[in-house]
Amino acid sequence: MRKLHLFEDRQSIVKTMPNKLVQNLNKQGLLYGSEQKVMFCGLINFDDQIAVFLPRNSNYVKVDESSTKKVCATLLKALRRYLDGKDNAISADELVDEGIHGQEYLGLIFSLFEDYFNNGLFTRRISQRKVNSGKVDWNRTIKQSIPYMSGESSVYLELAGSIKRVYSNCETAKIHAEVLRNLDQKVGWLINDDDGVVTKQLIDVPVSSMNNDAKLYHLNNELTRAYSDRDIYLIKQLISYLKLESISQKSDFSIGVKRFEGMWEHMLLKALKNVFPVNKKLAKPVYQINGELKLASRKGQRTDIVLRDPETKDFTVIDAKYYSAKSLETVPGWPDLVKQFFYAKAVKSIYPENNVSNMFIFPGMGGPIDSAHMAEPNRATIQKENLLNEYPAITCHYLDPINLITIFVESKIVELMSVLNKR
Repeated sequence: MRKLHLFEDRQSIVKTMPNKLVQNLNKQGLLYGSEQKVMFCGLINFDDQIAVFLPRNSNYVKVDESSTKKVCATLLKALRRYLDGKDNAISADELVDEGIHGQEYLGLIFSLFEDYFNNGLFTRRISQRKVNSGKVDWNRTIKQSIPYMSGESSVYLELAGSIKRVYSNCETAKIHAEVLRNLDQKVGWLINDDDGVVTKQLIDVPVSSMNNDAKLYHLNNELTRAYSDRDIYLIKQLISYLKLESISQKSDFSIGVKRFEGMWEHMLLKALKNVFPVNKKLAKPVYQINGELKLASRKGQRTDIVLRDPETKDFTVIDAKYYSAKSLETVPGWPDLVKQFFYAKAVKSIYPENNVSNMFIFPGMGGPIDSAHMAEPNRATIQKENLLNEYPAITCHYLDPINLITIFVESKIVELMSVLNKR
């Protein structure tokens, strides 16, 4: 098992970080703030070691090796689900550059392991012709054999048959086993429950003597002979993996996202009950161009998350903010506040009979920020009576990122208040 380092996104570079890891982060453009802080959530393989960066404010304490590995594996599974969902996105607004690293590699890792655990090692099925053995092929028997008459019946002394044999020591199986052992050694110990389970099961399969180009040539030929859906899928995955290895030609790799804000919002949206699709009902801007009024539907309002209570029918407009939210310097700014004030007003304009409240949700086990308000700027000390009623309060809550990731991976749907952390 490789040495595993655990850090957080937006964390300052500390002395405990290996120098080669810092160099790797810098080379990939994952440092900011005079290159003193990390902006990355995911996994980085370097110098035969692995560093996993959890979401900011995770405050995860290493309990034991097993639980630490489980947390890292859950993050990778969440990244896979999120990135797979982005591939299927049809809204242009969803296709934002988030600084994605290693998406194809991540997909290949999971698909190759899942295929192996479901179907086993690649096998070649060969049908061998036999005489008086195996399943009888009557068409071939009648064409090739001389019948003997017995009464009114024809008797064939030589029956053409076939026996289907399965071979798992072919070149494709060797390549398949070699790829799986390679992945198992790199990240399998982190993803699979049993350390080195794949390597143990494939220890007796010989290593292919071909170089990478020869393997690709062989697999492309094998693909022309494949007929089952599984074989075709597997061979294509092996080809993709070998091509990726050929391009990189290095053992270091990274899997994750540079800007985790989009995933933070997406996971929360997928995890909460009573999400109400209000965006299509919100007013859209109209521009008069050359005397003609034109609707700019793509420029319209788009809230993060709106919940509607099934009993009271009241609304909560939520903005999933991936902020530290530990001081005045690390809370949302004026543009974020304006957006929330306006969205609450927009929802209220459509449903005037219902109450509409506002909320920020930050990552963390808890924090000092209770709510956001507006007040006149000419007061040294602010009292509650100084707050402006024209701007309704925005309540602030914290949600444990590890808890949200687990809920997202398990495809659970939960009540909002059941997952929020109190101060």
